[in-house]
Amino acid sequence: MQYASSSTNDLDSILQPLYGGSTMHSKLPVIMLLMVSFLGTAAFRISVPAVAFYTRQVLEASALGVGLLTSSFFAGRALFAVVAGGLADKYRDKIAYMAAICFSLNAVVVYLYGLVNDIVSVILIRALQGALNGIAWVSVQVILGSSVSYSIRGRVYAIYFALGTLGNVAANKLYSSLSNKPLSSILVISSILFLATAILILVIGILLPASLYSIKHKSGKESNVSEENEHIKASIVIAIPVILIVLGVSMFSSIVRGDLVYIYMNEAFKLSRGDTADIIAFASLIALVGGYILSWISDKVNDTLALRIAISIGFLGSILVSIRALIGVITGLVLYYIANSAIISISRRIAITHYKLGGTVMGLINAAGNIGSVTGSSIAGLIYDIYGLFTLNILGVTFTGFISIMSLTMVVSLVSSFVFLKK
Repeated sequence: MQYASSSTNDLDSILQPLYGGSTMHSKLPVIMLLMVSFLGTAAFRISVPAVAFYTRQVLEASALGVGLLTSSFFAGRALFAVVAGGLADKYRDKIAYMAAICFSLNAVVVYLYGLVNDIVSVILIRALQGALNGIAWVSVQVILGSSVSYSIRGRVYAIYFALGTLGNVAANKLYSSLSNKPLSSILVISSILFLATAILILVIGILLPASLYSIKHKSGKESNVSEENEHIKASIVIAIPVILIVLGVSMFSSIVRGDLVYIYMNEAFKLSRGDTADIIAFASLIALVGGYILSWISDKVNDTLALRIAISIGFLGSILVSIRALIGVITGLVLYYIANSAIISISRRIAITHYKLGGTVMGLINAAGNIGSVTGSSIAGLIYDIYGLFTLNILGVTFTGFISIMSLTMVVSLVSSFVFLKK
């Protein structure tokens, strides 16, 4: 199948599914999968600042306690992402329904936050959400990657994660306008959005054609994943540099995309809850274009080059975020969000495109990201509790200590991309 290269047909090319045809019916599942990214992300993210402030200000949790919200969530995701990846390789025709069930359960689970009044229960609920999200999102990402040609896969993932970012932006803006409302009101909105996402993915499962269940890899050969189990060890070994890159990035992301960033900006710069959410939304929105450009480089030029550029931008962003000046933090957030969105989409493209057991490698990459988030948020929360908002003065520039320490995790990604990652 030929994909249009002209600018007028670019969007049509990007949305053209692998399984053929140019009708809207054939494109509909892909379009709906992109909508799932927006709705599902908004459903979860609108509850994040609400629960973070509830835990810190009402339950009087320590910074470590707030960090454990993020850690418990990603611990649940890490375990079940690997499980979901394996299931996706074996039962690809069932994973859409599995995702729909998980989103439906999330609609019930999220409302439990309003029924508990102790920190342990809140952390356990967040862990359960992590498990459900681990299964749901790996399933969705495998379906999406299997539905489009490898030649546009990076950009499709970029659009997918960009819409997730827009869902995050919309959720933060909505929370900003509702920040003075009771927790229960925000949780009801989250629950409704989760149910809408479940219905959407259920319809996708019905619409998906049988040809989806055999992945088309870069070689252009169709391969039945059930016949490729002997390649699993080799695939995992080759994927280690990408896994290490995602691990390092996710450790720092656990601060700037987790619960702790809301608390830090509120306490360090005396911003209101609404203003904090607005800044996060603004930085996320500005970062969309940069993330897409890097994914375009991945599709058109080279995956390795795109990853190295993204990680370099992310490293610079992590340094700027640690500067104790609001303009530095905002600039750093924009740069880091650009890098993070690109790394997420490119790593998923690599998993589905270059490895026979794409679902398994996808699960391992997701698990690495989740493990990084668990350790990163826990360590950052602990440092925050012990040392507070202590600062470091380096060459006349004031840095926030705990963020500066955590930015060193980006060195893992930087070294992995330039030393271990093959071109």
